[in-house]
Amino acid sequence: PLFRSKIHAILEKLWYDSTDKWRQEESSMLNRKVVSGLTLFFLIIFLIFAWVFYSSQAKSHQAQQEAVRLIETDYTVKDVKKFYWTTISEAYFALDFVDDSGQERYAIVKREGGTVNYYTPNQIISEEDAKAIALADNENYKIMQARLGMIKDTPVWEITIKNDNNTLTYYYLNAQDGSWLQKIENI
Repeated sequence: PLFRSKIHAILEKLWYDSTDKWRQEESSMLNRKVVSGLTLFFLIIFLIFAWVFYSSQAKSHQAQQEAVRLIETDYTVKDVKKFYWTTISEAYFALDFVDDSGQERYAIVKREGGTVNYYTPNQIISEEDAKAIALADNENYKIMQARLGMIKDTPVWEITIKNDNNTLTYYYLNAQDGSWLQKIENI
């Protein structure tokens, strides 16, 4: 009886040790599968976001190239300082660029039809000045962006401001003299 109980105890210990090892291995394999699955899931999500970002940037880059192509019929574009894409009543591409003689210029290109209007920094106010004018009325607000475009035959700065109540206000300033043209609030 004593011998049997010792053998029984040894066999029982071996059984529990082997099933415990098996459970640990199974748990470890399950953890590896979960980690691999989650890694694959997040990789796919990252790739989707990267593709969406790339697609949106590709459209902007293509629009900039199109605008440069149209401008280069009149000026050689040496350096593009800033590109703007504005849709007010119609879509416009605008470039702040330096030509081959070192002169800074602004070009506003009507997307439909390709009509180009040129301005020098002496003829229109800068983006910084337009932002300062918009903030003069709204000191505690945050400027989201400024874009150069046209309303009818007038060059305008469209200033987007985020208000305290998380709504947006669009200020349209005459780009030639900085005067206020229009304001759309609480969007």
